Amino acid sequence: MTRQLFGIDGLACAGCARGLEGRLRALPGVRAAGVHYLTASALIDWDESRASREVLAAAVAKAGYRMAARHRPEEISAAMGRDLRRLGIRLAVAIFAGMWSMVPALVIYFTVLPPGMAWWLAFASGVFALPVVFWAGSGILWMGWRSVLLRAPGMDLLISLGALAACAVSVWSLAQGRAEVWFDTATMLVALLLFGRLVDTATRRSAVDALRAMEEATPEIALVENGAGWRGRPCAGIPVGSLVAVDAGAPVGMDGVVLSGESDISRAVLTGESALVTVGPGDRIEAGALNLGRRLVLRVERPFGDREIDRMGGAIALEIARRGTRPTAPDRWAARLSLAIPALAGLTALLSFGLGLGPEAALMRGLTLLVAACPCALSIALPLAQMRAAQTAAARGMRLRDPDAFAVLGHLRAIVFDKTGTLTTGRPQVAELCPAAGFDNAQLLELAALAETGISHPIARAIVTAHGGEAGPGGQRLPRGAEAEDTAGRIVEVGSAGQPDELGRTWLTVRRDGREVGRIALADTPRPEAAGVVADLRARGIALHMATGDGAPSALALAARLGLPAEAVSHDCTPAGKAQLLRGLPRPVAFVGDGVNDGPALAAADCGISVAEAHSAAAQTAAVVVMSGGLTRVAEAIALSRRTGRIARQNLALALVYNALMLPAAAFGLIGPALAAAAMLASSVSVVLNSQRLNVASEGERHVSLSRRTTCYLPDKTGKLERP
Repeated sequence: MTRQLFGIDGLACAGCARGLEGRLRALPGVRAAGVHYLTASALIDWDESRASREVLAAAVAKAGYRMAARHRPEEISAAMGRDLRRLGIRLAVAIFAGMWSMVPALVIYFTVLPPGMAWWLAFASGVFALPVVFWAGSGILWMGWRSVLLRAPGMDLLISLGALAACAVSVWSLAQGRAEVWFDTATMLVALLLFGRLVDTATRRSAVDALRAMEEATPEIALVENGAGWRGRPCAGIPVGSLVAVDAGAPVGMDGVVLSGESDISRAVLTGESALVTVGPGDRIEAGALNLGRRLVLRVERPFGDREIDRMGGAIALEIARRGTRPTAPDRWAARLSLAIPALAGLTALLSFGLGLGPEAALMRGLTLLVAACPCALSIALPLAQMRAAQTAAARGMRLRDPDAFAVLGHLRAIVFDKTGTLTTGRPQVAELCPAAGFDNAQLLELAALAETGISHPIARAIVTAHGGEAGPGGQRLPRGAEAEDTAGRIVEVGSAGQPDELGRTWLTVRRDGREVGRIALADTPRPEAAGVVADLRARGIALHMATGDGAPSALALAARLGLPAEAVSHDCTPAGKAQLLRGLPRPVAFVGDGVNDGPALAAADCGISVAEAHSAAAQTAAVVVMSGGLTRVAEAIALSRRTGRIARQNLALALVYNALMLPAAAFGLIGPALAAAAMLASSVSVVLNSQRLNVASEGERHVSLSRRTTCYLPDKTGKLERP
């Protein structure tokens, strides 16, 4: 079997994506196919002995699209930028011309006019409706027709039928010398769907930016040896075998093997592992790692585009495409109504003719039902609820990037938390002080701070913070530690004491003139609110898991502090391993993370959530981005999703009630244009007003964890534990 990710040119709506997905799955030899319209991509598993790439491309072309090699994220983003500008112009035309089409129609409906004047006003309404339906709405008409070819009817087909029927009935009425027209209905349908499409395309572009963020996680320039020294050169042009220098404090730009130099590096961006790793000649390091010690010289092993971090970006694209395109509730109803309403309209026309109406009158009644039954409010029922949810979330420090993924939070069955930077602060802190005989905790911290003052390094910041501030004029960074002189001229050194202990803590040895004065343990501490959030979510019946690149000791120690059982902990996880873990859990499942290494899992989850201060790649991949606040925002997002789901269902019901009332009235010829327009407007207004009721804090849904607090203690200068 072969698996490949392809780009699909021309894919522009969810219904068409689902239709193309069905066609691909029906091909001989295709085992699985996922088409994701947000990223214009298709992930296909197929047997090349039964179906060649040419066969796949021909099936895509027959559906009206073009299969291409995987698009670069910047290409997709640029194309969608053009789509946004095009949609913005078309929406502006639809609103402007639609208003002028509606004004004469309203005058006709609610004013008694001479027949001649009324006819000319109706004609003017039609003139202004033409650019709305046949220019601004041309894309909707085309996608509606394409959905018929793909046998995947949806909102585009439903709105197309309603708009074209409204125009047809209106033209017929004008031809008969009457002033009863429906042009304003056609313009309203087109304008509302264009508005929803504009919001949808903006979300789509945001999803693609996740892949672009992966490329921004590594430097574009690396120092390359050219015989006369080190010169900056774009990473994209560095061949395998080149020598590359990585200065202290700089991120690694290319995957390679260390030739010279020793240093400590942080792989947290790639693996989530919080502990620093010591590397030297012969060790392999990857692009995205951070060099914290001294200059390293590498020999490049992988070209740009095939680095570990590039492969991680590809993994995100695969996970997004694997999800396919889920139909929303309005999409499902639109698909049903796009078949049911034309059928009912045809049946009404036939029955009316059979009951004695003339051919023209019977056809007019059928067309009237087709126009009156098209649910204008259905196209805005979900977008309005989603917009209100986005506003409410923004007020609470959250950004909703993928409304469909956010919707699944309301009925989650499992959540997986990353450890470092998510459940913990992501920064080492002093956890234990063990002074040697003749020294106390305060003296030990004083000497350690003397050596670490003035050094930009996570360990140095942890020690200086625990001491309460800097000590002395500043120390000097060494390849494996730091040193300084005290006031008596004695050399104070801080260095590694060996491997982490059974709790995953890193131990440092402090010496003065070669004599050990004590040891200091550093650990990544839990976020203050973590234990309360974990208890809260468990009380709601959600299965909780933790996945980390750290080893078993530190992972299990943190789990015990948070009340998570050992069987809910997955340690030594690779980024791909985290995504694989999600596939084995009950759906829907969410993932909460903060790093580049969490990207594949955030994309694989039904809803990915990035915490505050997350890496840009994680924030761009997540469906829900926490911009400020702690883990309590996760609980708030779940409560908001549940409330949004209820409002959306109520909006859907309000939109469909209009249809339930209009169908029999139109079928029996009991309504005219004025009453139908008023009912359609009332339906849309009811949906708008109901959406404004959305508030996560209402109806007692404020999460218990918002008022729960967990106290954190740190050692003071004397070694006693005190509140920070």
